[in-house]
Amino acid sequence: MKKSRSVLLAIGAFLLANLKWILSLLKFSKFGTTIISMGITLWAYAAFYGWKFAVALVYLIFVHEMGHVIAAKRKGIATSPAVFIPFAGAFIAMKDMPRDAKTEAYLAYGGPLAGMIAFLPALPLYWYTQDPFWGLVIYLGAMLNLFNLLPVSPLDGGRIVSVLSTKIWFIGLVGLGVMLFANPGPITVIIFIIGLITWYNRLRGSYQQKLLQYERERIADFKQSIAKWPALESTWDVRTQMNTEVNAINQEDLKKFYVPFVQDKQRLQRDFKRLDKVYVNRKWELFRLWEREPVLYYDSDPNRPIPSDTLRDGERAAQERLTELDEQMHQLTTYYDAPASTKWKVLVAYLGLAAVLSAFFVYAQQILHR
Repeated sequence: MKKSRSVLLAIGAFLLANLKWILSLLKFSKFGTTIISMGITLWAYAAFYGWKFAVALVYLIFVHEMGHVIAAKRKGIATSPAVFIPFAGAFIAMKDMPRDAKTEAYLAYGGPLAGMIAFLPALPLYWYTQDPFWGLVIYLGAMLNLFNLLPVSPLDGGRIVSVLSTKIWFIGLVGLGVMLFANPGPITVIIFIIGLITWYNRLRGSYQQKLLQYERERIADFKQSIAKWPALESTWDVRTQMNTEVNAINQEDLKKFYVPFVQDKQRLQRDFKRLDKVYVNRKWELFRLWEREPVLYYDSDPNRPIPSDTLRDGERAAQERLTELDEQMHQLTTYYDAPASTKWKVLVAYLGLAAVLSAFFVYAQQILHR
């Protein structure tokens, strides 16, 4: 143990002494973040469990993440480099979101599949050497990827089964809750909380659709209103009407709490009023800016006014928000739609991989208990 600590301290001293040129070399590398975070993770695991264990675990995690990267590349989705987090695993971020759950499931499946392939070489190595270390590699690989196949979002399993039904997430949460009760840990707690939030948000999908649709109507009204302003001969009537609306809606009490599901009708009306308040005030602020903006004309011709930059910016912002709403509406409505043939393929692939990993997990346990 003392020898291992001495080696680690020597490596740490070397890295600190040469940190400047190492960082300058890595910052030009596309995989600089991956290499640095992998090195830190490797060092952290080695400090507690030894180098052999650390190298095996980091290798298994790395191949798992590369499975996601390869799957994403096959679907034309850009990703960030893999980032390792000591005692938490690793992750990659998608720079583009999949257009449907089928594509997301494909990306998610790539991780556990590659993770299984990663530990297969340990089988012949164990058969040849009878070294239980290779049984440990099989055990770690099977356990890590089986855990990732739990049908809980954001784990890979949750993203895969979303093609079948997002209702399965609740079953996964129950299973994860049992695991959490039996063997509590910080990572499991974080995953459980994220999974609970994701499941709840999906459960509230129909409520969210109503809000999104109402906001789309408010944006349409906003755009129609500002389109009429340049043709006004006098702004007095519009100013008076909007000023009255702003004063009235700003005086309303919109902080009341209503119980979700039980008081959804009242809750929805309150949230509609909140959106009204947002867009009434936004329209009022834009109107005041536009009124103070000097009118410019092409070639000083009073019959050819130059379109207002203020109104143009307001319409552009409204259109950008409308695009965001359309994307959110897609996520809530058609994102999880898939034909029956696709669902059957996903189900067979998911259960098949889970069964194979379970068999390897049991086999590895037998090796380690000999």
